[in-house]
Amino acid sequence: MPITFTKNAQAVPAVTKLIDLGKGSAIDDIYVTKDEAAPMSSGIFTVEKADEPFVYTYKYHEHKIILEGELWLQDESGNVLKGTPGDVVYIEAGSTITFSSPTFGKAFYVGQRKLRDF
Repeated sequence: MPITFTKNAQAVPAVTKLIDLGKGSAIDDIYVTKDEAAPMSSGIFTVEKADEPFVYTYKYHEHKIILEGELWLQDESGNVLKGTPGDVVYIEAGSTITFSSPTFGKAFYVGQRKLRDF
């Protein structure tokens, strides 16, 4: 089937039981393409207020759209984005990003990687 549709994606187990990454962050993929040469995965990423930020180095390109709350991202140069609902972020492969939130933030992402290859 050329189109895949998930009604009420907020209720999908991957969304309701995210994988804990530590430091207030959690993630899981909802979809992955079948293209082995250039796979893409998409899902939900959350950040809660924590004592320490979550730091991640990307091996792949990724887009995020902020769905809820505030998601703060800082790159290795010190540039800070304070994302709010509707903001779209592009993260280049090789970037090291520090994630935090003053309360809670949720984003939908699409990354150029295999299923759960975080």
